[in-house]
Amino acid sequence: MSRLCLALQAELERPGHFDEGVEAARNACVCGASLAAAAITAAAYYENPLTGTPALRACMERLAALPLAASEQSLEQWRAALRPSVLAPCGTRPFTPGFGHATPAQAEEALAGCRRLAAGGAARCAFVAERHRELSAVAGPLNTAGLAALALLDAGVDLDCAERLYLTWRIAATLPEAQRARRAGVGAFPFLSEGYVYEGALPAPRAFDYEQLLAQVGIEGDDD
Repeated sequence: MSRLCLALQAELERPGHFDEGVEAARNACVCGASLAAAAITAAAYYENPLTGTPALRACMERLAALPLAASEQSLEQWRAALRPSVLAPCGTRPFTPGFGHATPAQAEEALAGCRRLAAGGAARCAFVAERHRELSAVAGPLNTAGLAALALLDAGVDLDCAERLYLTWRIAATLPEAQRARRAGVGAFPFLSEGYVYEGALPAPRAFDYEQLLAQVGIEGDDD
């Protein structure tokens, strides 16, 4: 594995890149579930089209052939490639894969990571780090999937291998957090210490006809 890939793997283990995938893994194990449950839960999250492997692939496809020359022409080609054009599921506003859909803290960490990898010789990371203000004005801030896309392109990794590596590294970063949650147990889970009280009236109990419910879902007959 190349030095740049190893640097990206270490970057993705930084707590600043933790997101809902890590939280999902913690939630899966807080009551004692297996580490496999954490891995499966995290994998399901990192298949999401906004910040998961689909966004990684789409970002790499957009950026692979763009020039890196320090010129206004190059910058304009990047701006054109990063204009939002993908419609988010159940959304009405298009987005740019690899950009946006990050909290301010996550976006700050992605840009900092981009600068760290650029210092190690990643050319696309250097280009985006230097021109982030102009590019983010078009596409939104760089997110973790976009950071990984830049670094994996710089490392010369093909799309299928990049998808495998990104998914593997993101899951691997969740597993220690899941183990910590499992060791702490549900008694240390935040909602138990915040004194949360359900607001509003509880719904009235509803009577139901068991046989009718079976019939509605197509379960009928003496053998069922």
